[in-house]
Amino acid sequence: MANTNYVRNDKDNTADDPQPTSTTVTHFDGNEGWTQRQWKDFNGNYQARKSNNTTRTPGTYQARNSNNTTRTPSAYQRRDKDNNVVSA
Repeated sequence: MANTNYVRNDKDNTADDPQPTSTTVTHFDGNEGWTQRQWKDFNGNYQARKSNNTTRTPGTYQARNSNNTTRTPSAYQRRDKDNNVVSA
């Protein structure tokens, strides 16, 4: 994977100070059968806002049916290209 570092610049193409907060994320720890991937998550400075620009606390995800009623998501089941269940 190429080593690319994100640098946020201002309108004059000068590096901003401070740079956005980031954390390194590792997806798949190697035992799921997928290749491990790492990337930087630059949401460290994210602040959710209301339509009037006041701050808000983001809600938690809630799965919904097509009629907008809440539902409990089923457990994830990995499948192959033919839609057959992949076991361990």
